Amino acid sequence: MDIEPEPGAVVPARVVLADIRDTPLSVDECMAAVLLPDVGGIALFVGTVCDHDSGRGVAELAYEAHPRAAAEIERVAAEVAAGASVRAIAVAHRTGHLRVGETAVVVAVGAAHRAEAFAACRRLIDDIKEQVPIWKHQIFEDGAAEWVGAR
Repeated sequence: MDIEPEPGAVVPARVVLADIRDTPLSVDECMAAVLLPDVGGIALFVGTVCDHDSGRGVAELAYEAHPRAAAEIERVAAEVAAGASVRAIAVAHRTGHLRVGETAVVVAVGAAHRAEAFAACRRLIDDIKEQVPIWKHQIFEDGAAEWVGAR
């Protein structure tokens, strides 16, 4: 049995989606996940595969994730939810081969107001890139390749 909070009560944020997938991502799915009745602003970040990096043409790339990456992305999302004044968080990251223009990551944060949503969204994508063991293998147009994020 769910008990509804009192109107105006502070309700802790929920991580409603934290996933790593080898299938295409949906911005609509992430946005719908954080669209709650008490959310007045949603901040979205959508990372796509760009056709260049550091002045070099990118032909394609592949993301690989450590087996613990799914647990880590959930942990990072929960930490942001606990430390921010937001209502809901959704994040999905791709793995596998991606072409230029494909969506690599979607982050959605729902909050009562835009400032909190923007701040938490920025922190979440930065923390994911810094802490979650997902690596990018870029293949350049000249045939050269490099790993990004491998530590």
